[in-house]
Amino acid sequence: MSVLDNIIFCAFICVVGGIATASQGAVNSKLGQFSGQGLCSTIVFFVGAITSCIYFLIEVKGRPPTDLLSTMGQAPWWAWTGGVIGAVFVIITILAIPKLGAGTTTAIIVCAQLIFSCIIDNFSIFGINYRQYTVWRGIATVGLISCVAAIAKF
Repeated sequence: MSVLDNIIFCAFICVVGGIATASQGAVNSKLGQFSGQGLCSTIVFFVGAITSCIYFLIEVKGRPPTDLLSTMGQAPWWAWTGGVIGAVFVIITILAIPKLGAGTTTAIIVCAQLIFSCIIDNFSIFGINYRQYTVWRGIATVGLISCVAAIAKF
């Protein structure tokens, strides 16, 4: 049994991820003030690439699978766009946080993430298992948008 089979552990790491995401924008925005926005994004991804490589080596215990390249070659074209999407996210936070603040920027991003995630579930986009966009999810969407409006206004 993997530790990732534990729902409480998975929820905990999601909380850590949320804290990290909220912090990342503010931290990156501050670095961008000193390095420039483009260089900041480059630095962020360079350090992130090193960190990811270390995690990969830990995950495979220093021995990548011998069929890794052929397995990776089977991925659909859009599965390779994660780095671009991540860069867009980082650049957007670097640009938006000085203007909107960390709270409003993060609220808008999280709201958009949740709404689009429900759309992904409902239409099984990217091969995700179907999960219907119910009336309750619709009500929650209205609540999310209301929360963003309140955070932005006050």
